[in-house]
Amino acid sequence: WSFCWTLSLAALASEPKPFTLPPSFEGTWQGIPYASVIGPWSENFTFSISRDLVSESDYVFEANLPFDASPEFHDYWSWQRSYLRVSGDRGRLLHCPGPRSPQLQRVAMMQGHRDGDAVTFCLRKWPGYVDSQHPFPFHSLNCYHGEDIEGCGCFNWTLRVDPEGYLDYEVSMAGSPGHEHSRHMWVKLHRIPFSPSLNFKFPGTGKDFECDYAFRDEHQTPLASCPFAQTYQRPSRRSISAGGSFQHCYNLDLKTGLVLEWDLDLQNSMLKVQVSAWSNLADYVSIGFRPLGGSSSNLAREAGTGREMRFGMAGADIVLGHSDGIQQYYASSYSGMPQPDTSLNISQAFTEFKGDRLYLQFQRPLVGGWLSHHGINASIVSNVSDVMWAVGKWDADAAVPRYHHVFRGWREVNWTDPEFDARPLLSLRPYKCQDHGVVYP
Repeated sequence: WSFCWTLSLAALASEPKPFTLPPSFEGTWQGIPYASVIGPWSENFTFSISRDLVSESDYVFEANLPFDASPEFHDYWSWQRSYLRVSGDRGRLLHCPGPRSPQLQRVAMMQGHRDGDAVTFCLRKWPGYVDSQHPFPFHSLNCYHGEDIEGCGCFNWTLRVDPEGYLDYEVSMAGSPGHEHSRHMWVKLHRIPFSPSLNFKFPGTGKDFECDYAFRDEHQTPLASCPFAQTYQRPSRRSISAGGSFQHCYNLDLKTGLVLEWDLDLQNSMLKVQVSAWSNLADYVSIGFRPLGGSSSNLAREAGTGREMRFGMAGADIVLGHSDGIQQYYASSYSGMPQPDTSLNISQAFTEFKGDRLYLQFQRPLVGGWLSHHGINASIVSNVSDVMWAVGKWDADAAVPRYHHVFRGWREVNWTDPEFDARPLLSLRPYKCQDHGVVYP
């Protein structure tokens, strides 16, 4: 008996302790993101951490992602659920953003690492993981194995409660050598009195630890219901468009007043585009085009662009307008200063300060830029094209743009039908300008 008892104690001693979160993490939190992949927000982001009712040990993370879209567009809000295993798949986090295809089983998985009162979740691959189907620079930056903790160089999500009781929520993507990681979603959250209901079955373990887009994960979280759907405040400021003569007009960011307008001439394969922002923030306003921004093809990867560069800058033909004129660049690296480049032929280009706004307007061919100059005739009129924008201050002495900090964003834009998709990250429907000006709904 003593021998068996000794073995039992040894077995218990060898079992890893359950992965737990600091108790202060639990609850519902709210705040306005000051940095994100689409630009700084103006409306609240709501996030909760709850214990699974069955196991009473595993955790469920839920978030509502309206991306500043008003309750009028409630049906198009996005959401996220994440499931944290504390034992078995110890510290494993299954991330299930929505909406997604009902056939999809996993979008992302992470491994938790606790350091005192801070917890960081880093990207984790699973058997059968296909690098090219995910937006991380595995090959160009060796992001998965290139840092001390596996996966943290591609994606890391840190949570910590500061001494004043706020929850720091920091999601970062990769960064070029010598540059900080790209801020994907950074926000300081305060606690609010709300307990979401958890009326679903927690995912299984091992190979069954997967999303359920046919049922459990296919609908919005309780954080999209009242009272959160009723707390929207209409912006007091309006962005006035230049004449309102463009066929398409969308307000992409309220903080900067970033407005994107365009006319598409398919017969002559030309795009006439105008981008503008508040002049108190912008000595310059810029837009970057990536014809293969979402492509998983070998061609895109070999050209230094494509899906693995999705949340970086690489592959963008950039047109920048400032107080003294217009500059053009090409971004060959994931992050950092792009290089001067005039591969993209532009015409009828000008900048203008009008009222309290800075405007940049020009015309470009649908096929053109650095890729075309190097023999790849990729059009921006495709389902893999995306854009990025930035505003900032211009250094007149050095004749270069100063760093934009958080005043930048990324979007997928379907130039022929910008409202083709129901998801706010992809569809521009919730951000459409109204007659005679840009009024956020």
